[in-house]
Formats: sequence, structure tokens, C-alpha cells
Amino acid sequence: MHPSVTFLNFDDTYTWQRNLLRFPHEWIDMYDIKGTNLYCDDQAIREIESRLTRRYTRGITFIGSGNYHYVSYVLLKQLHEPFTLVLFDHHTDMNEQTLFPLLSCGSWVSYAQKHVPALKHIVIIGSATSHVSSCVTIFPKSDMMYAPMTIVRAIPTKHIYISIDKDVLRPQDAQTNWDQGTMPLQTLVTYIDHLYRYKHVLGVDICGEDVSFCAKNEKANEAIIRACFKHISISSAS
Repeated sequence: MHPSVTFLNFDDTYTWQRNLLRFPHEWIDMYDIKGTNLYCDDQAIREIESRLTRRYTRGITFIGSGNYHYVSYVLLKQLHEPFTLVLFDHHTDMNEQTLFPLLSCGSWVSYAQKHVPALKHIVIIGSATSHVSSCVTIFPKSDMMYAPMTIVRAIPTKHIYISIDKDVLRPQDAQTNWDQGTMPLQTLVTYIDHLYRYKHVLGVDICGEDVSFCAKNEKANEAIIRACFKHISISSAS
């Protein structure tokens, strides 16, 4: 994983987060693609995939509002090593849409289960829904911190991909356009630290922006970047 940042500009939320733009980064405009808000039609997904394949580096990808979290599915399709998706999210994003089976911010995890062969397991942390199956392990939202190694031990693969929707965080630390969880930012940073220490991270993406709360979200985004870059720099130097 490369120590760089890619901003996907669907909604202009990152133009107001000036401190983030100080990190080495690549900017990819997506705002002109029609059919992307909440749901993504086939033509839109093909265009998003085309623009993502032209990226120079693959490190941390910022997606924008949680309305576009389905882009994680596109990013997962690019992975080939067997991996576990580690999802920090107040929602499972596993809604089955049988009537109109469009890819959406609420169904992308189910899409990944069906269409990403390298995806072997899913661990969801902070969800309002509690459910455990042979393919999905959920640590539901709680006012108590789960022991980081408990989460690490729930991951059966060496490789992982981390996807973060900031709606998992308490409103004091981030503000999104969806209902939110109770996780403190420092707890999230601690989990990231342990995941990097004990697993091989193939990539990270982050969403959950709200243009009305850019300053608060920018601080959370910066903390997440620094938590990841600390380990990327160490592994790159070794």
C-alpha cells in the first residue's frame, strides 16, 4: 500500500478541507457522472471504474458522502489476494434489493460477497445491527471498547481491506448525513493501529462527509490518515 491519498470528487466536500490537501494526493473528478447519488446505474459504474484504473498510486481513497460508499465495491474488485473486508460502519450495507437490484450505498457489501472472488470474510465494527454468520462477523455498536485483539482474531486471512464510514463515530468527532454510532475517534485510531500491526493492509477507503461540517470531519480524516501513514512509512522503510 502506497503512502498517498486519492480524493474522488463526487460532491465538492474535499475542496473545503484544505489541510487534507497538504498530503501527497491525486484528485479525480467524478461530479460530472450522472446516476451516482445513493444508487449507481451500470453506465455510471463503468465510467467510475474507468477513471479509477487511471490512478497513479493506490493508498487511501477518500470517497465523499456516505451516499457514494458503493465505490468501495469497485475498489474491492481490483484485489486478487484472498482478503477480509474490515468495515467500520453504523450500517451493514448488506440490504438485498430484489425489486430494483441496483448497486447502492446500502447494498454494496452484498454485491461484494457475490462478485469479488478474493473476498473471503467480512468483519463489521460499530453496526446498529447484530448478526453473525459463517461469512460475516459483526461487532455491534457499544459504549464499551472491544479489545483490539478480539477483532484481529476474528479475521481469518493475512490480507485485509479497511473501509471506514465516519457515521460509525459519535457526533462529537464527526458529522455525517446519516444516523450515527457512538465510537470515539481515538477508539477507531486504536483499532487501525492494531490492524496494521497484525495484518497486511491492501487498501483503505473513507467516506461520511457532510459539507456543513467540514472542519470537524477534516480533523477526523487527518487523524485517520496519520494513523495509517505511520505504519505505511515504517513498512516502506523496512
